Amino acid sequence: MAAFEETGASNGSAPASPADRQEEDRLAALHRYRILDTPEEEPFNRVAMLACDLLRVEIALISLVDDTRQWFKARIGIDVQQTPRSCAFCAHAIWSDPEEVFVVPDATRDPRFADNPLVTGEPHVRFYAGAPMRTPDGFALGTVCVIGTTPRPDGISAHERRWLTALAGLAMDELELRLQARRAREAAEAEARLRRAQEAAGVVAFEASSAAGHHNALRGALRRLLGLSDGAPLELHGRPAIAHPEERPRLEEAARRLAAEGGALLEEFRVTMPDGAVLWAQIRGEVQRGSAEDPAAWRVSGLLRDVTERRRADERQVLMTRELDHRAKNALAVVLAALRLTPAEDPRAYASAVEGRVAALARAHTLLTERRWAGADLRDLVCGELRSFLTPAAPGEPPRAQVAGPPVMLAAQAAQPLSMALHELATNAIKHGALSVPQGRVAVTWSIAPEDGALRLRWAESEGPEIAGPPQRPGFGSRVMRGTITDQLGGRIDWQWAPAGLICELSLPAARIFADATVPAGHRAA
Repeated sequence: MAAFEETGASNGSAPASPADRQEEDRLAALHRYRILDTPEEEPFNRVAMLACDLLRVEIALISLVDDTRQWFKARIGIDVQQTPRSCAFCAHAIWSDPEEVFVVPDATRDPRFADNPLVTGEPHVRFYAGAPMRTPDGFALGTVCVIGTTPRPDGISAHERRWLTALAGLAMDELELRLQARRAREAAEAEARLRRAQEAAGVVAFEASSAAGHHNALRGALRRLLGLSDGAPLELHGRPAIAHPEERPRLEEAARRLAAEGGALLEEFRVTMPDGAVLWAQIRGEVQRGSAEDPAAWRVSGLLRDVTERRRADERQVLMTRELDHRAKNALAVVLAALRLTPAEDPRAYASAVEGRVAALARAHTLLTERRWAGADLRDLVCGELRSFLTPAAPGEPPRAQVAGPPVMLAAQAAQPLSMALHELATNAIKHGALSVPQGRVAVTWSIAPEDGALRLRWAESEGPEIAGPPQRPGFGSRVMRGTITDQLGGRIDWQWAPAGLICELSLPAARIFADATVPAGHRAA
């Protein structure tokens, strides 16, 4: 019995011959059934037991021939589960005549088996008969075989051959049924996975035809696919949906036209979900009318998918384009205002003033662009105008400009006008005020008023040239300040012409100055 437990050696690595390739195909067919190393099962055991009874032997097997072994799916009369292929009688049987049962009347007298360890030792095989189990495409996976411990010089009768062949067919049918059942189960599981994936992605494949028993119902099928029938609504994301009321007249007309003429089906329309949500659906397919042989026949197939995100993205793009157009016009209006408010008597001074004001607008525009026009940081805006004065001129000296205040995010429409105002204050300080002399200083601070949420900004100059008093008449800078702070932003300006330096205090309303997300609670515009 020890011979049954040996392990066979693998085949060599010689170049593949036609026989080698045929064996590779046979092994692939065997593994396709996934039967090797599975537990005992009663249907196969019954086949082996019937073989024992019909052919009056001690041993019967359902043997499957693998690469290096033969493995027994069912076994009567022996305890081992497998043997090496090198000593397997079944390895010869699977390559025998497809129409014949392979029979060895007396193994001791057959030169192919006389020295086989299964003959010289346990279980002392003398008689063997095996009928190949062949797949529908002709591959022999193994045999249903019977083994006797006494010779049978006359072999087996014609009846016994038919019995053994029939039993091999029954065993193969059982394997084939299991294979087809597994494939059907896997196909159903794959279809279920695909449907779940389609539902998650908002994509549904559909097909309907007159062959389904609705010979004259093409328009009804189209109406259901378009969500026009409340009794049988379409499905999106696995949930029922119906066409939005405003879409129905157009879809009714499309269903009527396609039912009459056929052709391409392509519609995008809003649908209403059970929870009240409104989504956009796209249906794309083909409506085929009947032929001359069957003019009433029809077929419609295609895909239904959720295109809500694309539609919303398109809408956002349109809104963004309009907003950019609006902002560009606003920016041009500010530039034109800067040009109008700039004196033109001195060409050089005019060019320098215009350049400075446009540069201030460009800095504000850059800050807005960096935040995708959601707003601009006030500190960045102030520091942009005073950048060269925020670092000490020499080691140990304090900077000539100081900036302090809480985080404030300005609305996009407020950033450019305020940048113009800050530019005018900085320009005046550099030309005439504190920053025109080495010892001069500027401090810019801001806060949010608790009573009304307004932004309070204070520009204070010190240690500059002494100021005798307010100017006799408003300058161009004052006119720019009034045009931006008062006219555009609805704010208030308080000028203090102190001898030690100019102090300018701005008060700007919350609803006009802050980005929506940063408007103090209770002060947002209605």
